[in-house]
Amino acid sequence: GREGDRVATTGADRRAAPTRADLLDDLLGPGGRLVVVSNRGPVTFERDDAAPGALTATRGSGGLVTALGELGRHAPVTWVAAAMTDGDRDAGAALAPRGKARTRRHVETLIDEALPGQDMDLRYESIPPDVFDGYYGKLSNPFLWFVQHQMYASVYGPNVDAELMDAWRSYEAANRLLAEAAADAAGPGRPVVLLQDYHLYVAAARIRELRPDATILHFTHIPWPAASQWQLIPQRIRRGICEGLLAADIVGLQTDRYASHFLDTVASFVADARVEADSRNVRWRGRRVRVRSYPISVDPDGLVAFAGSEAVTQQVERFRERLARAGSPRVIVRADRLEPSKNALRGYLAFEALLLRRPDLRATVRFVAVQAATRTDIAEYAAYGAAVREVVARINGMGDPDEQPVWLYDGSDYATAIAALRLADVVLVNPIVDGMNLVAKEAVLVAERDPALILSETAGAAEQMASATITVAPADVVGTAAALERGLEMPRDERRRRVADLRRSVRHEDLDWWLTRQLRDLVAVRAGVRPPSRRLRDAMRRGEREAGG
Repeated sequence: GREGDRVATTGADRRAAPTRADLLDDLLGPGGRLVVVSNRGPVTFERDDAAPGALTATRGSGGLVTALGELGRHAPVTWVAAAMTDGDRDAGAALAPRGKARTRRHVETLIDEALPGQDMDLRYESIPPDVFDGYYGKLSNPFLWFVQHQMYASVYGPNVDAELMDAWRSYEAANRLLAEAAADAAGPGRPVVLLQDYHLYVAAARIRELRPDATILHFTHIPWPAASQWQLIPQRIRRGICEGLLAADIVGLQTDRYASHFLDTVASFVADARVEADSRNVRWRGRRVRVRSYPISVDPDGLVAFAGSEAVTQQVERFRERLARAGSPRVIVRADRLEPSKNALRGYLAFEALLLRRPDLRATVRFVAVQAATRTDIAEYAAYGAAVREVVARINGMGDPDEQPVWLYDGSDYATAIAALRLADVVLVNPIVDGMNLVAKEAVLVAERDPALILSETAGAAEQMASATITVAPADVVGTAAALERGLEMPRDERRRRVADLRRSVRHEDLDWWLTRQLRDLVAVRAGVRPPSRRLRDAMRRGEREAGG
């Protein structure tokens, strides 16, 4: 058959099921390393005020780091990221080739403590403050985040003014700097570069200029909306994003639906691209670009080990003591960031509606919300947080803290979130839209009470998990209230069966599976053959059919 439709017959693809180690050997050879590039690194460094000149290190926060923070257990990785703090800049200088050996050893020790058991080299690139502000503070967040999560009310925004166009130029400049750092970090040989997320849409082109032999995969962790959403913004930006991604060999999205949306977007806005929708390829300027779905997941063994750690166990005991004082109520849990796309406000409104209809539940149910404040300098986020607090205060009234229906906890402590999920009877995950949502997957792995999982149809995780969850439309407050009641009343045997099904699925399609699918496709691209990854089952649509929808 023609190029791209042949089945691989050499290297790792001769084996029926090549292992991750086989694939890495084919791609990297002895001593080679994957180059991962992202905006935020897996470790955040801070200057130690108590010891001038010293640094402290903590594992980074955010969904991307949560997902990829264990990647060094699965592959040798050199991770390139932007320096976010003064401590990151100090660490980056220490880790540079000309850094002082003693300081370098200290930073490497901090990395080993933050990421134990991982083969991880870190590089931090300093971006000038004015460039970083435009690239990150204005263009990536909130603009691209809002566009891709469909958070703009189009009558009022976005307004693409001169300031935002300047921010686009800063975005391009920051992408060049990180691309150049990645090309330098790659070392000799044919590099394999994994670009991460919406901060780096135009980095692949610069890497290809510097390293024409590189094999590049860009993976977008957040939703890719329909082409009509991109029509809101200027052609220069939307075409720049599409062409930047087409400089990669593989464009990876979280779900099949998002992959289809990307192909439609390219067909709509890149006139000289030829989209082959059936094979999910794009032919552009003499190259074939593959578009594939790679639903991200967690490292089950690492997560379960953390769930049994002392930090989590202490939090579990505190929860149990407080629940005992409250009469051992059933527990609804949500664990997420307090930001508009997570849809917490409608979750609380649904809980309020349930309590108004079922006042008996006020004494027998507690809604434990572990929520981290984020991006509070953005007006929309601050206003949303205030609206949430108002509804929670209305639900709780003036009662004793243990008897209030909603218990709020600081979500910046990951151990608190996992402890709450361990004790949940119902887990509510109702984002307006999400690239994936790892809380849904974490919950079924760590849960002790076989919780009913309520999941938005618009979470990326629904494509894999909907058939064993209670699905809701994110704007449906009445339906979410009914789903909460159904989850609370669901027989334990049914909950146990559903959780067992979900747990098997998550354990099978785990972080290693996510990485291995990408490695397998990268090996195939290098061999000039068709990547073997295909469309995944769509549990969302199957669940609708089974329900008669």
